Amino acid sequence: MKKYFILSLIFSSVFLQAQLLEKTALNISYRYTGRNVLQAGLEYRIGETYDGSIIVGPSLLYTRVNQSDKFIPEVNINFLRFGMMFGASANPYSLEPRIGFSLFNAIFLNTGYAFPIHKEKYFKGVTFGVQFNIAPKDSKFYDKMKLM
Repeated sequence: MKKYFILSLIFSSVFLQAQLLEKTALNISYRYTGRNVLQAGLEYRIGETYDGSIIVGPSLLYTRVNQSDKFIPEVNINFLRFGMMFGASANPYSLEPRIGFSLFNAIFLNTGYAFPIHKEKYFKGVTFGVQFNIAPKDSKFYDKMKLM
């Protein structure tokens, strides 16, 4: 009996992982948040419709501070509805609410404002960015184009 339970647990975890990966994309982006920042991370889409979905994910930011390289972890959440995007990101140095738009979930163009939350104000002020999401061709991460 234990063998069947363990075997079914293994098969279900493989099945869930396959579903998890088909809604996941790699993100590469450039942002200006008071300084130039390169970003790389993962994005996971919750929901499959153009008229409403949520995208969450962790990222790693790279920037130069005082002639030294700085790698900073970040988490973000974006709410998408009919191509419009509302979201926020948080890292140890700032909170950044943002708005923008999405082109089929492949490209995000956004702007916002970084509120510093640390005594070292690496990120502050008006921000803008462009993000490219890379997923397999038949991924459920991208929105499908609908023709009338």
